[in-house]
Amino acid sequence: MNKLAFVIPYYKIDFFEETLQSLENQTNKNFNIYIGNDKSPNDPAGIISRYAHLNITYQAFDSNLGTKDLEGQWIRCIDLSKNEEWICILGDDDCPKENFVEEFYNVLPTVDEKGINVIKAAITSIDSHSNLRGADLLHPEYDTSINTFWRDRNNQTHTSISENIFRRSCYEKIGFRGFPLAWGTPLVAWMDYTEGGLIYGMNNTQMCVRSSEINLTRVNSFRDQKDVGEAMVYEIVFSDYYDKFNDAQRLFLLKKYHAVLHYYKLKNKLPSSIFYLYGKYGGVKSKLFYILREIKWKFSK
Repeated sequence: MNKLAFVIPYYKIDFFEETLQSLENQTNKNFNIYIGNDKSPNDPAGIISRYAHLNITYQAFDSNLGTKDLEGQWIRCIDLSKNEEWICILGDDDCPKENFVEEFYNVLPTVDEKGINVIKAAITSIDSHSNLRGADLLHPEYDTSINTFWRDRNNQTHTSISENIFRRSCYEKIGFRGFPLAWGTPLVAWMDYTEGGLIYGMNNTQMCVRSSEINLTRVNSFRDQKDVGEAMVYEIVFSDYYDKFNDAQRLFLLKKYHAVLHYYKLKNKLPSSIFYLYGKYGGVKSKLFYILREIKWKFSK
């Protein structure tokens, strides 16, 4: 069924009604909603009942999974859905603009014709009072997932989960990689689902992504898990997408990986030593950079 499913892994009630209201406001209501309650202390049933006309399937799970396995929570929420070919994992505090679904169906013929598996909407950041926090973040109409990853690593773009729509068939074939706190899941999943190929930029609408003090991304107590996830991103890039980057890009990514390993005392999981790879991608000058970096780190303790 070439239809859209909004999958909402629910835990925080603070902005949840705004999220449902944004779906109520959609100019095209050809979608289904699936909500999985991650054993939240705040029961959303009363709020959900006010939007029951929106074809909502709701499940209250018996255990909390998201704090230790956010990907697992996403997966069991996706499992609530039926056979809609397109999935959008929507944060319980994020809000699509009213023409989000309408624009999805407008671009769908083009996306199907070109065999594209991931659609990325423009992003608008909003604060805890739903005020805009800057200009919209737009995307190239056609961009590869490799270039999207590269721009993300260079702080030229931003990737969260909510602004993306992806094919169920790709998800069922490949799944997710098992990142702690799903830290890195979207970027790597889009490379996996597209095999490094095209992502469609849907810029005539926006996903309003919440940035507030209660966001998981702002909780420093999860730093260790995020750092493991960050290292995993680079390990996957070097193992599975090595040939998609040139030597200068590989050297740049290697330096980032090296820094993560050092600062958080993680073990190198690449098949080659870091020193060897510095030389391979950057020659003698990069080997010297590695040595000086190690000396600096050693004496800065």
